[in-house]
Amino acid sequence: MTSTHAEQTGDTSLGLLVGSKFASTVAYATSWVLLPLYVYQASGSSLLTAFASAANVLPFLLFGLAAGASVDRSSPVRVMAWMEVANAAVLLIVPLLAFTVGVGPAVLCLIGFASATAYVWFDVASAALVPALAGSDGVFRANSYLWTATTVLTAVAAPVGFFLLDLLELGPTFAVLAGCYLVSALLIALIRLPAGAEPTGSPRPRERGAVWAGIRYIASHRLLRVYTAVNVGVGISAGAVYGMLVVFASRALGLVTDDYRLAWIIAASGVGALLGAIGARRFKSAPPITVAQWMIGIELVLLLAYAAAPSWMAALVAVLLWNTVHTCFLVVGISVRQAVTPQRLQGRVNAVGRMIVWGSVPLGTLLCGWLTDVIGPRWALASLAAFAFVSLVVALRAPRALTLEEPSP
Repeated sequence: MTSTHAEQTGDTSLGLLVGSKFASTVAYATSWVLLPLYVYQASGSSLLTAFASAANVLPFLLFGLAAGASVDRSSPVRVMAWMEVANAAVLLIVPLLAFTVGVGPAVLCLIGFASATAYVWFDVASAALVPALAGSDGVFRANSYLWTATTVLTAVAAPVGFFLLDLLELGPTFAVLAGCYLVSALLIALIRLPAGAEPTGSPRPRERGAVWAGIRYIASHRLLRVYTAVNVGVGISAGAVYGMLVVFASRALGLVTDDYRLAWIIAASGVGALLGAIGARRFKSAPPITVAQWMIGIELVLLLAYAAAPSWMAALVAVLLWNTVHTCFLVVGISVRQAVTPQRLQGRVNAVGRMIVWGSVPLGTLLCGWLTDVIGPRWALASLAAFAFVSLVVALRAPRALTLEEPSP
């Protein structure tokens, strides 16, 4: 097969991957807007609603390592396709129950947990597939496309969900979302790896301690060790911003929850995420340690500016710029991880990276929520910025000579 034909195969398959993520994100993001909302409407219980929201995060913390090991032993394409079919089957339980015995809030929580569990395997396999399709040189561009698409769709998930729920009611709405998962599965099944990519057709033999191989690889790779360490502090400080946007606007800026200015601040955060995803590809050739130092430093300054914002407009500008830098650094970190990891370890290494992100963000939200009641929203945000400062210190102490060409351990 000629190199041109191989590149065309890779580009076509990458387009299919973007299309599948598009369809999958419509279903995933919309369902996670509707599930907590409907659970609260049906039960009035803040505890059940909290569990419905936590069910989106818990499966990654519980099953991430196992998912990484199983993806590396199998085919990422096969795992993704079957998990999308499984997620469609899980969501189809909602219309089945709605048209028969009814759907209780506790059952919806369990359905959400099962759906999020299937998504763990899908997400890990997707991260393993990107470098196989794009190559280590193309992961920055590929991740930029993927994050741009998913960011846009996540931003419109709430209005889409409300529209479908109002138009179709609960059962048919989840039937439509299940159809999106099936479309995603079909697109994934059409993916073909280009010549020279790691073969994914036959299962690999089990390795002793395979589940922990991703952690061991990160611990022994100097560049990945730095990026993983700084992501903990950056993730905690990000959780303080993301999870407390409404509370900060209410208590620090004096905005009521139905004030249009609050909607503009939330929209600005989404625009920042979109700009960051688009801009990440431009850092492909930049020294990764230098990128980490500058981006974490700028992110820290913008976080403090947001905490001290004297007006809603200043907060809007600060959160827009902050999320631009934060999302850009997040996508760069994912691309760095994929670029320096051997294909046989992609699932496990990326699973560890995702677990750190998914674990640190809600931790930051919880800490900021507790501190807000103790010292107020502004000082709470400023206090959580200390975690970003620690990450900055770690990045500044790292050797700038570390590059993507560093030999694998």
